[in-house]
Amino acid sequence: MRRRPPPMAPAPAARPPRARKSRSRPRKSLANRPRCGLFRPSLSYNARYNKSVRPFSCVGRAVMTALAYPQDLKPLTSLRFIAAFWVLLYHFKDHLGLDLGRLGLVADGYLGVDLFFTLSGFILAHVYLSSLEAGRFGYGAFIKNRIARVYPMHLAALAAMIVLFAGATTMGAGVGSPDAFKWTDLPAHLLMVHAWGTTAAVGWNFPSWSISAEWAAYLLFPLIAALVLKAQRWAGAFAAGALGLCLVSFVALDNLHTVLPWAGNDFSQMTAQIGALRILPSFLLGVALYAFGRTNPAPKSWAWPIVSASAGWIVAVTTLGWWEGLVWFGLAGLLYGLAETSRHRVDAPMSSRAFVFLGAASYALYMIHLPIDIVWFHALERVGVTETSDLFVRVGAVVGVFLACIVASVAAYLWLEEPARNWIRKLHFGPGVFRRALRA
Repeated sequence: MRRRPPPMAPAPAARPPRARKSRSRPRKSLANRPRCGLFRPSLSYNARYNKSVRPFSCVGRAVMTALAYPQDLKPLTSLRFIAAFWVLLYHFKDHLGLDLGRLGLVADGYLGVDLFFTLSGFILAHVYLSSLEAGRFGYGAFIKNRIARVYPMHLAALAAMIVLFAGATTMGAGVGSPDAFKWTDLPAHLLMVHAWGTTAAVGWNFPSWSISAEWAAYLLFPLIAALVLKAQRWAGAFAAGALGLCLVSFVALDNLHTVLPWAGNDFSQMTAQIGALRILPSFLLGVALYAFGRTNPAPKSWAWPIVSASAGWIVAVTTLGWWEGLVWFGLAGLLYGLAETSRHRVDAPMSSRAFVFLGAASYALYMIHLPIDIVWFHALERVGVTETSDLFVRVGAVVGVFLACIVASVAAYLWLEEPARNWIRKLHFGPGVFRRALRA
């Protein structure tokens, strides 16, 4: 019997030819190359997710990675209390004959409102600029949050002044000029448009003119932010231009009374008639400062020297009687420097819990200090404390009104402002809400 030959092993499979490595480098798209300039960001900052910013330098193709601003800029929250305290000093400066207005820093305390305006632009840019860049900005939600932020305390302080005026009128006591308490002006106050030229003078809760100005800036914020985003590649030049606009606006508004007599005698009186115009340069400066600061960090060792130099500049300008418009250099440096202390985590003095809490309650402090001022000093007059009283008694009375304002503002913040704000933010104004309201 014939044997079969053993089966042959299968031939090994042929290896595929090895791909040759190309020695030529892939060409980079010109669109992805950084354009020349001091810094060019490769990543947009997102405050919610805390992404880092990588500015490029065209010199030597160096890349520097910068820490992004933290989501909560605590030193700027604390700064709000300082700004409110500065304004209160200005309003209380002449009580009981103390004549605190002799101090330049106190006499120019009305500029604390402009610090508020600049700070407001900076913070709103910090919160919303990234969502505008990403196309996720909702104007309706933004306006609802702004109403939740300012309206409850505005309404409460206005109600307090109405009750105070009605009670004083019933008892035959006066709380000020009758022209300041016109019932016909109340609709403008309720709609927060009383600093848009709708009233002849500040009235009712006088400090609220600045809230009306803020409301105008809120409505224009998307337009202002879009302008800043268009110019962000030249952020430094844009911030400098915004600062220059502040100075030009200061000169223009300070001399507007020569053309429009009803506009007030000087910049400090640009309140009821054109308060909505007064805020715009400072607000724009704040937004531009943020756009510059988020991609142009200062060295860590420079943060506090910038803050100190800026604060010293503000004191020097106000104390030595220099032109008040120069204060804006100090305000801009103060905001930028404090934001840098937060970026580099060296903000310890300005980020203490007590200081930040007082900053959070500063809006209530600003809004309710007028009714407390009226009640406090009328009560002192009834018990015989006047300008001829002992100096220590008068100083104690002024210190006492400050403490009363702080205590009342903390209570209003905890039990009125925060609960009302949270309640409004939970309200849903989606499609069909108004149709359902009409059916009800």
